[in-house]
Amino acid sequence: MKYEITNNIHSRTQAITLLIFLVATVFNSSFAEEYDAAQWLQRIDNAERVPHSYAVMKQTITTSGGSERTLTIRSWSDDNGDLSLMVYTSPARVKGDKILMRDGGDNIWYYMQRRDVTRHFTGLIRRQSAMGSDFSYEDLSQGTMTEDYTAELLGFEELDGIECVKLKLLPTESGPSYDYLILLADKEDALTRKIEYFDDEGHLKTLYLNDFREIEDRKIAFKLEMKNHREGSRTLMEYESVTFAQKPEVWLFTKEALSREIR
Repeated sequence: MKYEITNNIHSRTQAITLLIFLVATVFNSSFAEEYDAAQWLQRIDNAERVPHSYAVMKQTITTSGGSERTLTIRSWSDDNGDLSLMVYTSPARVKGDKILMRDGGDNIWYYMQRRDVTRHFTGLIRRQSAMGSDFSYEDLSQGTMTEDYTAELLGFEELDGIECVKLKLLPTESGPSYDYLILLADKEDALTRKIEYFDDEGHLKTLYLNDFREIEDRKIAFKLEMKNHREGSRTLMEYESVTFAQKPEVWLFTKEALSREIR
């Protein structure tokens, strides 16, 4: 009888020990997933990068004085965002102007239709405002987050009722020109909801991403609003249509194609 009781106690002890081990394993796995900044950044990259795309967009620029101007754009991307082309279709004074980005935004060309002039942007010029908007040329590039930044986990924060991971992003040597970024991404789908940009003078601007929709089995933000805190201006980028189904033709992403009409 004593042997049976001892045996039962031993079996229960083994079962409890095994249960504790399994719980600890699951917890440690979850802990590593949630609190490894590099893994979070990789998740965001995986969720947001697309092999190729075509979109029609509207850009509304609101100055500090309250005046507005609207531009329309056709946009193509390829090679997981390392190649992109933006073609302005209105108003008339910028119709036919193009921005070509290669190598994830490391090389940028701007073509001005009415002067038939092409400029190559490098270094500090990439920080300049694109077409008078609150987006710089490097903001518009679609480089790889894990190549452009190293991440530090700051914790978790609720934004508009959504629990988000909060990361501090420090540019790599070949990355963007900002001192650092503060990024909030949805914990569930790893899609970016807000980015704060800081330079050597402090908080420069904030990007808000809203109106998420499912398009061809992908979830994307249809509205991107950049607010410039120093200038008091803002720029809203809105998708009018977007598709990921068709791969663009290779010639679109060449310098020679900048002076050609694209239909």
